[in-house]
Amino acid sequence: MTSLRARARAGETLLGCFLTWPTSGVVELAAIAGFDFVVLDVEHGFFSIESVASAVVAADGAGIGAIVRAPTALSEELGRYLDTGAAGTLLPRVESVAMARAAIVALKFAPAGKRGLGGVRANRYSTVPLADFVRGANEDTLVAVQIERQGALADLPAIADEPGVDVLFVGPNDLSQALGAPGDTGSERFRAEIARVASEAARAGKSAGIMVARREDIAGLSRQGYRFFTTSDRALLLESGRRWKDAVSAERAAPTRSGRQ
Repeated sequence: MTSLRARARAGETLLGCFLTWPTSGVVELAAIAGFDFVVLDVEHGFFSIESVASAVVAADGAGIGAIVRAPTALSEELGRYLDTGAAGTLLPRVESVAMARAAIVALKFAPAGKRGLGGVRANRYSTVPLADFVRGANEDTLVAVQIERQGALADLPAIADEPGVDVLFVGPNDLSQALGAPGDTGSERFRAEIARVASEAARAGKSAGIMVARREDIAGLSRQGYRFFTTSDRALLLESGRRWKDAVSAERAAPTRSGRQ
């Protein structure tokens, strides 16, 4: 099976869903719906290391990739998340290329990094030859860096050129905050930075990713070069719930139809 990292590196258009709650059935539903990956949100969600492991098992069984968004870019748990068998890591609040490099060192095995090697689920508890596992993990593990801080914006070309980085990922909320206008994603400055991230990703041969607020925004972002899209379980539930509510409200407001009592 082609790894999620290889698909992202090849420029394939991919769709993922951030998960807030550690419910394995939702992982399976995302796969059934045709999503390419899920993001287990340890930064803002309610995941423990145990629930991360359970969700990764569910993702493997459903044939979908699971990425873990760590609580911080330099979390001491980075290696443990990958030990569960996760397909990759999303690094939030990166402040500089130096921080990105330090995280990559923790995510990669020697000689590319210093990740600890043990008998874990990712290598089927050492039943996979460790040399093969190390080589495969370094090759197949996806690393996405969130571009959402002033330092990351300043170091954007260097981050894009970092060999261990696969995806430049925009978190619109934090990016708008870094630009001094929390929640304002329509300003000219915000749009310029969004375009610059896509341009730098294309120049460096990386994938540009972004959290999308509305499905209607995907086409325009795709024209800019974005290929790695995400929504969230919250957005899906709210959108669907509101549509169901609107349908019932329309029935309540409609004139009484013939045959009704």
